[in-house]
Amino acid sequence: MCRRTAGRFFSALDDRPHTGKVLQHLQDNPHDNRSLAELARLHDTSERTLIRRCKRDLGIPFAEWKQRLRVLKAMPMLEAGGSVQSIADQLGYGSASSFIAMFGRMIGKTPDGYRKSVLK
Repeated sequence: MCRRTAGRFFSALDDRPHTGKVLQHLQDNPHDNRSLAELARLHDTSERTLIRRCKRDLGIPFAEWKQRLRVLKAMPMLEAGGSVQSIADQLGYGSASSFIAMFGRMIGKTPDGYRKSVLK
């Protein structure tokens, strides 16, 4: 995934009545670690509805969308020279190592490897 996909990834959140509020909330608060059930209650819908609608509207499961969101949020922070620990904290990870592992799975590079490849 690359940052060029961000516009398409986040486009038309408001056009998704069951998922839009939850997705917008997480875009504004990527550090929020509440469960899908808690987020559903917060936004007056059911967990089951969110699961179905995320899969239908986004084409991917909610958990994957949230990971992609966090990667997209991390990229400019890394490019700006932010520390991996600070970025992990800002994005709601319990440790830098869990952030590094997720970033590596999604991008195929560590956060520092990504930063070096972009800043060449």
